[in-house]
Amino acid sequence: MIIKKKSLLVALVSSVLISMVLVTTIVAYLLYIEMRDRNFRSSYDAAMKKASARAYAKQIEFFRLKAVTGEEGPLKGRLLVEGVLINNGNRAISDMLVRIKFRDTDGAVIYEVVFHPQEPTLGISILAHVPIPSLSEPQRVPIDPGNRLIFKRVLTDCPREIAMAIREGGVRRAGTGRAWSGTLEPEILSMEF
Repeated sequence: MIIKKKSLLVALVSSVLISMVLVTTIVAYLLYIEMRDRNFRSSYDAAMKKASARAYAKQIEFFRLKAVTGEEGPLKGRLLVEGVLINNGNRAISDMLVRIKFRDTDGAVIYEVVFHPQEPTLGISILAHVPIPSLSEPQRVPIDPGNRLIFKRVLTDCPREIAMAIREGGVRRAGTGRAWSGTLEPEILSMEF
């Protein structure tokens, strides 16, 4: 009788432990599947945004793209890249991320700057980090279909060669400037509508 009680107790404890391990494994597997699905969804969304940006980028036109030295106000003496972009498409753009590549005469990229053309020229205010709803994000003006946006961006960590060329006379797109024979090449990295 004692042996049967011990066997029954061992069987009961073993069954409970096996059940707990089984339940824990099933819960862990379901959590893994959920996390994998979320990761897949976020990767898919990112890929779709990138593909959408590439497809719609054909509708965006850059012109008067140049690197200059600021001449007035708080930008005086600072190195800038400036230009105009036009939304020739049929959708309003709420946010855009652009990369401007500085290429030398051989076509090699020697400097690049990545920025949101809709943000203020001098960057984001420190107040943007305060958790006040109206100040929590920089105000970005949407670019409506057919409209243009004039942008300027301060260049930071610019190589000395490019900085000297800009200060001596400017850098222009497609080698039209005389001071520096390189080119500026815009590329749209992402876009939100």
